[in-house]
Amino acid sequence: MIAPPSSRRVRIFGAVTVITLIATYLHLRPQWQFEYREYYEGVTNYFSRPVYDNTLYNQGNEQLVHKKYNTSDVCARFPATDGVLLVMKTGATEAYDRIPTQLLTTMSCLPQNFLFFSDLEQQIGPYHLYDALSEVDEADKARIDDFELYRSQLECDVSQKQCIDATAERQRAWNLDKYKFLPMIQQTWRMRPGHDWYIFAEADTYVVWANMMHWLKKQSGLNPREKIYLGSRSWVANRPFAHGGSGYILSRGALKHLVEKHDNLTAEYTEKGTQECCGDLLVALALNEHEGIKIRQTWPMINGEKPTTLPYGRNHWCEPILTMHHMNAEEISTVWQFEQTRKTDRILLIKDLYDSLIAPKMQETRENWDNGSDDVCYINPAPDAQERADGHAKDRQRKEEEMSEIEKEAWKSPENCAKVCESEIPEEDSDNKEKQRERNCFQYRWHDEVCCTSKSFKMGEPKSKSSGGNSKEKWTSGWYMKGIHDWIEAMGECTEPAWKVPEL
Repeated sequence: MIAPPSSRRVRIFGAVTVITLIATYLHLRPQWQFEYREYYEGVTNYFSRPVYDNTLYNQGNEQLVHKKYNTSDVCARFPATDGVLLVMKTGATEAYDRIPTQLLTTMSCLPQNFLFFSDLEQQIGPYHLYDALSEVDEADKARIDDFELYRSQLECDVSQKQCIDATAERQRAWNLDKYKFLPMIQQTWRMRPGHDWYIFAEADTYVVWANMMHWLKKQSGLNPREKIYLGSRSWVANRPFAHGGSGYILSRGALKHLVEKHDNLTAEYTEKGTQECCGDLLVALALNEHEGIKIRQTWPMINGEKPTTLPYGRNHWCEPILTMHHMNAEEISTVWQFEQTRKTDRILLIKDLYDSLIAPKMQETRENWDNGSDDVCYINPAPDAQERADGHAKDRQRKEEEMSEIEKEAWKSPENCAKVCESEIPEEDSDNKEKQRERNCFQYRWHDEVCCTSKSFKMGEPKSKSSGGNSKEKWTSGWYMKGIHDWIEAMGECTEPAWKVPEL
């Protein structure tokens, strides 16, 4: 059968179109291949390049950290964490600022044995944040003023940051936070029962997992079937509790008995929360009142400071570090990078943080800086200066009859203040190792005719420059570097870790 002319024209047009497309493809194919290959290889090389310059490597720590940072297998030295659950608490206005860094660093090697709790149900990528307050009675949430922020968060139809100023609402967030602790503990046991140890931490807490697992499983000798409560002890009205920000640890025995035998904890301690300052205190009260469990002091291994504020010296040197607190995203990333690039896999001591991260940055003086010196203070005796000085400094003020001539002049200037540490050990005793080990003055801080010295050495943090031209308003911090070096030399090497034995 012969096709009609219109059909033949369609077929001829189709054939010509196909041939044209094939010719065009063959002509442009080399160029396409080149451009695509160049793009693909560029992207692949960037994301798969495993080795970078180690930004922590500098003069002073060359023997302690590697010059390069190999990111090809960050979990190679990460310990097995079976039997341990991390429970991290955050807040709705800070979660997206803090949690991602944790997930990219210290939690990147945890095999999903963690839970997140907030004061709002939230989602960060594939990670769910549970609302710790969801089981608090609705009548309590409507009645108690401390829940005003919670109600505002629920009513927010856009991002929390658009609705709530985290800085301005800091006090309201603090007031709300205390109600999260015990409901979080109850939900944790119901969701993940049967773990040996439960580590409760904040979103700005750093956990040194290698140390933590070695201590819990091999060194401590603790039995998780017993009722155990570990942490850094703080006090409120003579009542001891484990400081929440430093992190605290509950054994399986403690959590099981507290939750399964007392199902009214949330309601009971929600009401008590209206009369108490803090949620970590409420945890201690519940454990003691219902199960007779008291905190076992585990400081300084469980610690509320960070590398720049740790008080290096006696009790903070050969001790291993398990946790640190008040760490922002950059600081968390820095310590994680340090753990990854150390030249040794031995137990991480507090001394190692100083040697690698702090010592290379130490110098004799810093202007507009607060190094945290506050153990002993010397204040201008004039009434107006005494009135200006803060209460803490006045409480630490040395009595005039106990002062040396140098100490009596210390308040007059930063230079005079520096002489207190310089003069502590007489020149004739400069080679006396025992006296060097007992040194009590390592650094000073001068501001507004107040000189304070410290029995430890730490880096501290910047202070804003004074707006006026009054030199008395400037903050000056200094370190007696010779005294620090002499003390370190007199202490010698840490032959073994000084593990803390938890004590009641």
